[in-house]
Amino acid sequence: MKKWQKTILSLASIFTLAACGAQEGAADAADSTTATAESEATVTIEDARGSVEVPKDPKNVAVLDFGHLDTLIALGKEDAVTGTATENMPAYLADKADQFENVGTLKEPNVEALANLAPELIIISNRLVDFAEQLEEIAPVVVLSVDYTDYWGSAQKNIATLGTIFDEEAAADEAIATLNEEIEAVQAKTAGISEKTLTLLLNDGSMSAFSTGSRFGFIYDTLGFTPVDAAIEDSTHGQSVGYEGLLEINPQILFVVDRTAAIGTASDENAALLENDFVYQTDAYKNNKIINLSSDLWYLSGGGIESIHLMVEEVAADFQ
Repeated sequence: MKKWQKTILSLASIFTLAACGAQEGAADAADSTTATAESEATVTIEDARGSVEVPKDPKNVAVLDFGHLDTLIALGKEDAVTGTATENMPAYLADKADQFENVGTLKEPNVEALANLAPELIIISNRLVDFAEQLEEIAPVVVLSVDYTDYWGSAQKNIATLGTIFDEEAAADEAIATLNEEIEAVQAKTAGISEKTLTLLLNDGSMSAFSTGSRFGFIYDTLGFTPVDAAIEDSTHGQSVGYEGLLEINPQILFVVDRTAAIGTASDENAALLENDFVYQTDAYKNNKIINLSSDLWYLSGGGIESIHLMVEEVAADFQ
């Protein structure tokens, strides 16, 4: 081959390689731009404080509420959760504690641990709303709380909101529909139950009563149990009641939640609270209708896909 022909072939090879390199570079740049656009995608939702713009389908999330945590697990977004409150987790979540960083409690976040985790999003409930502004220095914050005067309605809204944030709207809608069916099955049973019902919270040797519109209002307002005739104060902490007051109210069905046991400090005082002559005279005791609920589930959690399922299931099991 002549010298000038070799030179032309060499130049052609150089131009071809350069063109290929440019194409690959352009493709890499396009992929990078797409990835950046995806990572910067946001969605605007309504939380307990109003409209808030948050990352769409975030991959590094801190969740300081057990109900919201179980919803994300049920929606298939468990891997997106990197931090939560790992101490005193309810039994139904406890086997997952080791896979998350501990970033505080349900009442107080560990700001340093959260800063080190550097989440894209922090999800809390009303228990931590006073810390929201401080936490927003780390990442966007979503406050999703259960309204005790509309427990199931607000829980549905929270589940749907999480479905929107994590691009799982269809899965959230399906979960809500399934829970509605389970609730309606219990309502069909309670429609034939006329006994007057009271819920008691035991705490370090004292008793508090709860009725409609309270933190345990779900039992009455959604599941359909008939509240006692007595006027019970609508309070987050319930209305303090003594033995004589309990006998005067005389519930025919008595649901019991042991707060002390729920937070991991079992109390002999609580265990003995319902073992006395006043309680023995109530219709609930005489009819064997004193029902001990899973305290960690009902006191520490609730409002999530799995927790509401378990709450409904537990109540249904006692009223076949």
